[in-house]
Amino acid sequence: MSILEKKLNSGDRPSWQEIAPVSSATKRYWALWDSLHLKDGVLYRKWESDDGSSCRWQLILPKSRIQEVLRETHDSASGGHFGVMKTLSKTRERFYWDRLRANV
Repeated sequence: MSILEKKLNSGDRPSWQEIAPVSSATKRYWALWDSLHLKDGVLYRKWESDDGSSCRWQLILPKSRIQEVLRETHDSASGGHFGVMKTLSKTRERFYWDRLRANV
């Protein structure tokens, strides 16, 4: 069972001993455990600024949807194409997945 499935199904954080031998992606989600929240059956990450002045809910995006979201974000509704930094910024406003920056 993946760490995200554990969050969805039980809410009990796995021990480090369970996580230590698995992928670096799983370890990153394990580190974010307290920021992961289930809302209406959908998993989100709660992101807060360092000074606590702002907060946003980022949808944890399944791998199967990453390319679609990147394509939609890059090809903006205004008809222009965003560059890498603008696409990264726009994507981070609403979504989160492991290695997001590398995918953009």
